[in-house]
Amino acid sequence: MTSIKKVITSLSFLLVFIMTDNKVMAQDHVLWLHYFNSYKLSYRLSVDSDIGYRSDLFGFERWQYRSGLRYDLSNNLHFRAGLLYLHGPTVVGEIRPYQDIILRNRINRISFTNRVRLEQQFFEGNSNHNIRLRYNPSVSVPTIFGVISLGVEPFINLNDPNGPQLTSNRTLIGVKNNVYKNTFLTLQLINERSFPRNEEILNESWLIRVKIDHTIKPLKVNKLFERKNKGK
Repeated sequence: MTSIKKVITSLSFLLVFIMTDNKVMAQDHVLWLHYFNSYKLSYRLSVDSDIGYRSDLFGFERWQYRSGLRYDLSNNLHFRAGLLYLHGPTVVGEIRPYQDIILRNRINRISFTNRVRLEQQFFEGNSNHNIRLRYNPSVSVPTIFGVISLGVEPFINLNDPNGPQLTSNRTLIGVKNNVYKNTFLTLQLINERSFPRNEEILNESWLIRVKIDHTIKPLKVNKLFERKNKGK
C-alpha cells in the first residue's frame, strides 16, 4: 500500500505540470521513457545498462541502448565506461562510446552528485565525429513526497574548430520513490536549450521523463560480494 501511495504521489507531480501547461502536447514537448538496470557482478563491479524511448506523439521517435562496466572505487567514487547506440525514424543513427566519473557526497540529509562524462559521437553516413563533455551536478533532499532533486547538465563540444563550444544545456527537477525492493521510480521535468555559436537560444523543449532504476543482485555464491572484514 505504501508503494502505491508513492506512485500516486509521483504521478500527481507529473499531473500538476500537465495541467499548468496548456501546450503540453506541442511538438517541443517530448515524453521520455527510460529504464536503468544495474547488474552487480561483485561488491565493486557491476554492469550498468539502460533502454530509452522518446516521442513527441507527432512522429518524432528516438531509441537508445547503452551498456557499460562500472567500478566502485569507494561508496562515493565510481568509474564507468561503455557504449551507446541511438537510432530512430527521424534521427541519425549514432554510436557513442562514453566514459564516466561519478562523485557523491552528503551533508546531513542533503546529497550532492557530480558526474563528468566524456563522449565520442560517430554518426551513420557521416565521416565527421564529435568529442563531447557533459557535466551533471545535482542536489537531492528527502521529503514527504519522495526524494526531490535539482540539477543541470551543460553539453560542450571539445573538437569544434573554434574551440570548445556550449551546444546545449539541461535543467532537471524530479521526484524519486522506492516502489519495490531494489526498484525506484523517478519522474522528471527537463528543460533543454540548444545554442548556436553566438549563444542565443536556438531551440527550447520540455521533456517529461519517466525513469525506472532497478538493481539486480544475483545469488551470492562466492566471496566477490563480501566486504573485507578489517577486524581480521
